[in-house]
Amino acid sequence: MTIKQIEQALEEGQSLKQIAQAYSEIANLKIKRIRGEVERNRIFFQEISGVYALIKKLAVKKKINIVKPKKLISLVLTSNYRFYGNINSDLLDFFVASTKNLPTDRIMLGKAAIEYFRASKTLSHLGNLKEVLLKTDEPDGAELTNLVNLIKDYNQVLVFYSSMKSLLVQIPRVSDITATHTPSRSQSPPGRWPNGLLPGEQSADFKFIFEPDLAKILAFFDSQIITLLLEGTFLESELSRTASRFISMDQAETEANKYIKEYEKLKAYTKRNMDNNTILENFASMAALRKES
Repeated sequence: MTIKQIEQALEEGQSLKQIAQAYSEIANLKIKRIRGEVERNRIFFQEISGVYALIKKLAVKKKINIVKPKKLISLVLTSNYRFYGNINSDLLDFFVASTKNLPTDRIMLGKAAIEYFRASKTLSHLGNLKEVLLKTDEPDGAELTNLVNLIKDYNQVLVFYSSMKSLLVQIPRVSDITATHTPSRSQSPPGRWPNGLLPGEQSADFKFIFEPDLAKILAFFDSQIITLLLEGTFLESELSRTASRFISMDQAETEANKYIKEYEKLKAYTKRNMDNNTILENFASMAALRKES
């Protein structure tokens, strides 16, 4: 390579490093903002989900039920953007393994899921796939309402999303936001899904007086609380993706530094060779002049 080509490669490496640094800084600031919000709301979302499960259990006991025409739908939350490492592919693999034997409708949310299922011919047998594309990764009020309208007629709604276990570890999770069962909000082995989804109902027998009556409370939970719990999964998912981007950009910056260091060595080596060749040419010219004289 010539010195000019090496300098062009170094400029490209510096540009990539600056891009990685910018994305890393943005992700770091976003993590600090979202993490506090998630930690404040996580216990609330878990408790409200437990209350919802208890309300449904009491409604069944009192033979009060809101009949819905459809049984089960599974929703996977992915991103419209890139630079998130393998977080989306891990989530989609978990989603496919977990739902491949379930009689469920499916919603693919985000470009990553849509492109994945369009490209994968092996998944054509799943059927009942609906594509949803938001303007950004986090839905606004209208988009969230439209999404709830898509799932409101189902007795059970499973939401698959990525969750931050630590800054370095992101894991796929599933949440039953309709509280049909009391789920453990953690990754489940694919083999336990076909029969009896996420077992483990609360056994305590509580006594309540409801105001207004239980039927109206159940109707409220089936509309407003579903929206709230779905919004909570979006928040968890966004935190996980942001953490994954931070780590990916940090790794990209490390690789850019290695790239720059390699080409700086190559530049020094090439320059030294050019200087040596110049010296040799000068000696050759001087020898030729001596012979002539």
